[in-house]
Amino acid sequence: MAKLIILTGAGLSAESGLRTFRDNDGLWENHSVEEICDGRTWRRNFELVHKFYNDRRTGLATSEPNEAHRMIAKWESLYDTIILTQNVDDLLERAGCKNVIHLHGFLPEMTCAKCESIWNIGYTEWRADTPCPTCKSLGEARPRIVFFGEAAPHYRTLWDSLYSLSDRDVLLVIGTSGTVLPISQIAAMHPGVKILNNLGSESAIEDNLFDKVFHMPATQAAKIIDPILKERLQASED
Repeated sequence: MAKLIILTGAGLSAESGLRTFRDNDGLWENHSVEEICDGRTWRRNFELVHKFYNDRRTGLATSEPNEAHRMIAKWESLYDTIILTQNVDDLLERAGCKNVIHLHGFLPEMTCAKCESIWNIGYTEWRADTPCPTCKSLGEARPRIVFFGEAAPHYRTLWDSLYSLSDRDVLLVIGTSGTVLPISQIAAMHPGVKILNNLGSESAIEDNLFDKVFHMPATQAAKIIDPILKERLQASED
């Protein structure tokens, strides 16, 4: 059976009201990366880090999945699908996706840097003076986010998934600038059909490496991509 591998970035959730990190009005605008997303400095900026991610987490409570999220959930139910996302929100899960691999962490969860336990706090704030619920240490709880300078544990899953693809499989990339993951390299290594959806051309991505490119919002592109996937993936089963 042919596989569908979907790789998404912040552009997928932009239409749900979640600002992207690298836009002009992005989340980094009033903070340097070193202040709120650096594995070497997060303890030094402990209260600021927690305030920043508390704001992101409570804001997530009022966001809703959009049509692109729901379409991905539909594709997962129809095809042999691997969903890899750079997003830390839970909108794919809330749209009905069953198995989402979060490459850069998961905002509703916390982790302890001392005992490595993980727990879900949903959309609530984390008080900086609250101890880890497992080892009771103070000052070690942090958002389960992969900070800059840290290894991303699911990158091995990403590359294993990509290396396993054949010319029968489809790679779909949605809403990413290509500044964190080497999207052009990923496209070049895939022997099958490659589809790209971004709002416009990105300097870090070579559009000509893709078979189909849709420069439009993800909710619009999803409706166009749906019959393409149906034709390609169902035909491979015949």
